[in-house]
Amino acid sequence: MMAEITPMMKQYLEIKEQNKDSILFFRLGDFYEMFNEDAKLASRELDLTLTTRDRGKAAEDQTPMCGIPYHSSDAYIARLIAKGYKVAICEQTEDPALAKGLVKRDIIRVITPGTVIDSACLDDRRGNFLCGIFLDGQNAGAAFCDMTTGHTHVTAFSGDDRAEHLYNELSRFSPAEAVLSAGAYDNGELVEYLRDKLSCAVERGENRFELKACEKAIRAQFGEERFASLPRNNPAASLALGALLSYLHETQKTDLSYIKDLEYYEQGRFMELDLSARRNLELTETIRAKEKRGSLLWVLDKTKTAMGARNLRAWLTRPLRDVAAIERRLGAVEALTKNTVAREELILSLSGISDMERLIGRIAYGTAGGRDFASLRNSIERITEVKSQLAAFTTGRLHELDNELDTLTDVAQSIRDTLVDEPPFSVREGGFIRKGYNAEVDRLHEILSGGKGLLADIETREKEKTGIRTLKIGYNKVFGYYIEVSNSFKDLVPDTYIRKQTLVNGERYITEELKSLEQEILTAGDRDKALEFEIFTALRESVTAESVRIQRAAGLIAELDTLCSLASVAVNNN
Repeated sequence: MMAEITPMMKQYLEIKEQNKDSILFFRLGDFYEMFNEDAKLASRELDLTLTTRDRGKAAEDQTPMCGIPYHSSDAYIARLIAKGYKVAICEQTEDPALAKGLVKRDIIRVITPGTVIDSACLDDRRGNFLCGIFLDGQNAGAAFCDMTTGHTHVTAFSGDDRAEHLYNELSRFSPAEAVLSAGAYDNGELVEYLRDKLSCAVERGENRFELKACEKAIRAQFGEERFASLPRNNPAASLALGALLSYLHETQKTDLSYIKDLEYYEQGRFMELDLSARRNLELTETIRAKEKRGSLLWVLDKTKTAMGARNLRAWLTRPLRDVAAIERRLGAVEALTKNTVAREELILSLSGISDMERLIGRIAYGTAGGRDFASLRNSIERITEVKSQLAAFTTGRLHELDNELDTLTDVAQSIRDTLVDEPPFSVREGGFIRKGYNAEVDRLHEILSGGKGLLADIETREKEKTGIRTLKIGYNKVFGYYIEVSNSFKDLVPDTYIRKQTLVNGERYITEELKSLEQEILTAGDRDKALEFEIFTALRESVTAESVRIQRAAGLIAELDTLCSLASVAVNNN
């Protein structure tokens, strides 16, 4: 039987063996293919037709398969993730045109419920958290990371009521996926709570909860200063966070340096509510219909940005206990209610701002397209107007927001200088670098537009050089580009011209320059795509280098949006 397995199928089976718990999307040309049990599962869950390549074999020897176009995979992946499955993306890691024999393939990313960043899979008005949970006989720790924004939170508890506090934090964040220590995974009640009450996917990860490795991972990700903020007397915080990072790096297989925002908070900073209290209070959804409409969030949410909506949800699920902090928020809301003009102008200026937090997340992760950059640029360009409206407030939190808010004009200018206003969907096909940014791209675009300018220059030059007034340059599929000279000027044709065709009224010639130009035109498309993508990659790296600034500005915009929302509700309801 093994002798009948093709090299491609052998490659598939080897990769599948390393990803048994995931549905393997195996790239073949323009499709992601699934085989065997994965194919049966995917065909059932995605309503795909099950086929086989082994039609000549007996039914029991046939390999079931199904596939989806790679460029429309997001919607299919979203459906699988929503059902709790993990999807391993296996791509070709070398150019098929250059490969000798079988094209090399490898897993570039494993998409799981807690690590998904594609907008098709997410609700943009709520966070999507991956959770690390440590639990033993003395301590409990929980870490939560929203990969789409980079926001990370960690806390720890000790004593007899540690499990109760842990449950309350889990109900607060409602993670999509949790990585559990051995002690946590062996706690049947906790696992049941996660799966049944919170609809959370559960991963066993006891080999990730090794203190030294966890501390090393935290230092590398967040730096010494943030690591020092974690409690020394309770290792559960470091264990939960380190295990979460281990899982992230194993599944994502890419640079996650944009995840820098770490908040450690201690018990008592926020009001603790258990799951029953949250549901009975109908903070974010109604008890009966399990929908936002009719909840407290529905009443208060007049936010204009997705960032603001998530921030408002976070404020409602994490009520402050510090009186001074509460007073600061109330003071800002009151100031907004008293200045109707500034408030309404602020709300107007916020309305055109996209989800900067998730945009910079996708850019840093490497999945953003040209349209994401254009959206980020448009959003940044509105910040100046936001600041001009904030100038009306000279005290309190709103004045602080004005001082702290970075206009990011250099980032917006860099994007505007590089990309056209409305880039195409794909960054692999060219056509998105702004004219004037790169001389070589401009030259290639000129060639791709028919090379008319270049041909006209050559024609003019040859007429002047030879004195042949009727000389003209043409093209056909047999000879490519040629120079045509009428019979009355044949005597003026230079020796460098190579005759290719005799006509009734004249002769057609080629030159080395025309042959060279023809080769340029034939290869211009591929060279342009490669060069434009190279420029795009450099832009992505330069914008990613500013991710901390962009995340900070996005957080301040979210806070301002939330305050404006609360002020609007206050005014509208007297």
